[in-house]
Amino acid sequence: MTKIVKNSMISLLFTLIIFSVFPATVYAQSYEPRLTAPSGEPYYTRECNTYAQTGYGMPNCVAYVYGRIYELNGEAPKISRGNAGEWWFINKRNHYYEYGSQPKLGAVACWSNHVAVVEKISGNGAVTISESHWGGRYFDTKTYADMSSHYGQAFYGYIYAYNKPEEEPEIVIDEPEPSYTAMDNHFELQKKTCFSVLEFAKSDNKIMNPNNNILLNQ
Repeated sequence: MTKIVKNSMISLLFTLIIFSVFPATVYAQSYEPRLTAPSGEPYYTRECNTYAQTGYGMPNCVAYVYGRIYELNGEAPKISRGNAGEWWFINKRNHYYEYGSQPKLGAVACWSNHVAVVEKISGNGAVTISESHWGGRYFDTKTYADMSSHYGQAFYGYIYAYNKPEEEPEIVIDEPEPSYTAMDNHFELQKKTCFSVLEFAKSDNKIMNPNNNILLNQ
């Protein structure tokens, strides 16, 4: 029980240290889907968003996806140029992120002229995306069982741009075993702990009284 309490206290202490020293990265420890529109966060504005800075801010699918990945990772995305139809090929050509056909949380879904971000994956394989639309809706979410049906465009696949944090190993602290116990054979319990000079002189303890009986001979 003592070990469990001690381990819990240490884990709590490490968590507090991480929150105080690395506040910019802690929020990414568990995936929080975005199901509502951005409301002034710097990732989506001219403050941090490359597309917004060049006059192509939201509503715009690439501006939104750029901001969303920035928000998830806490750092600017490696893809910082190109329109929606170019992101898939820019990533492949430059080897920025891994990519594939399986949906993952935080992945960028790419079509021939649109990009979005995977926010949820249901047990039956349906994918919920968040997105923005050039010259249209500022933000919305949709759930698809078949991603290729999105606006009739060709579906390329997913860019795995979200840096999912690795799970921290469990901290286990082994308590050292005691070097002796009360029942250890190296120790003999004695009732009497105080001896007179004469009693000690008579003892045959070769360590503490190597000159046995010396006092008796004086």
